[in-house]
Amino acid sequence: MQNQFQRSDYSELDNISLTALRIIYIFNMLLKSPCDDKEINQKLKEQIEDSRELSKDTICIYLHTLRLLGCAITRPTRTNNFKYVLLLHPFKFHITKKEMETLMELRKYVSSLCEWKTAVEIDDLFDTISAHLTPSTKKLFHSTQKSSLSREITSNTFFHDIKQLEKYCKQNKTLTLLYNSPESGEKNITLAAEKITMENGAFYIWGYNEDTETTMYLRLDRILDIKSVSLRKNKIKPKLFTVKYKLQGKSTCEVLSEEDFILEKKENEIIVESKVRNKFRFFQKILSYGNECTIIDPPELKEEITTKLKNMLRLYNDSGIEC
Repeated sequence: MQNQFQRSDYSELDNISLTALRIIYIFNMLLKSPCDDKEINQKLKEQIEDSRELSKDTICIYLHTLRLLGCAITRPTRTNNFKYVLLLHPFKFHITKKEMETLMELRKYVSSLCEWKTAVEIDDLFDTISAHLTPSTKKLFHSTQKSSLSREITSNTFFHDIKQLEKYCKQNKTLTLLYNSPESGEKNITLAAEKITMENGAFYIWGYNEDTETTMYLRLDRILDIKSVSLRKNKIKPKLFTVKYKLQGKSTCEVLSEEDFILEKKENEIIVESKVRNKFRFFQKILSYGNECTIIDPPELKEEITTKLKNMLRLYNDSGIEC
């Protein structure tokens, strides 16, 4: 038996919920700037996986729903560049402390799903809400945001445009980045961009570095500048190695990544095969399972992580701390 774990999406929503989600997204689009039918469809496809193309009549129905709720939205004409323009809306953001905390819990939940695009949408929504609050409520909102999301990295703190970075990834552009490394400080790193992910509350860009011949992943909030972007498109063939390991106990309930495949499943044990791109990240994951994980193959990797564990134990023993 072989199962592959995929990222969560909106495929489980019923038609009514999906329609409501589209209307909310369209309202959020118009809050930011006027849009035409093409732009609405394009942005919906960016936010909702496998979103179908909406007809002009369907978009009109959605906009009419917003009008029934009290929104004043112009019709596309030559004078407004054939775009829908949100003139005013009835939604006043008088939110309580408890409601603020609920919004922050929603943001943390999205982060736990590793859905970086949805997290960016919520960060944008928080900015929009903040802009419509009174000074005292805005201060409380920012204070709640800071305390509740202390372990989260929000996308509005980045030097760069995350959507532009995503385009570079789709084109496999080679980027030279000024990166603030926690170990070695500021330095230039060149990589062929592959993808953007979200893990443990932080955003990452993945890419292949020819100098080290490894796949790297860098935190977006540590990128200080994009020094250069190569005009040519790269064909990336990252080096992968296959690892087989066993999980027991509660770890068998962990949500695995898209690189992991279940080879065998028993009552309280699973055998997993993983395609590893970055050894450091893989070691972090394996160590997080504690004594419920055992590497089966390859032998050299098993020996390497055993050596690391022995070195860690030696450090604890030398410091006099009981393990």
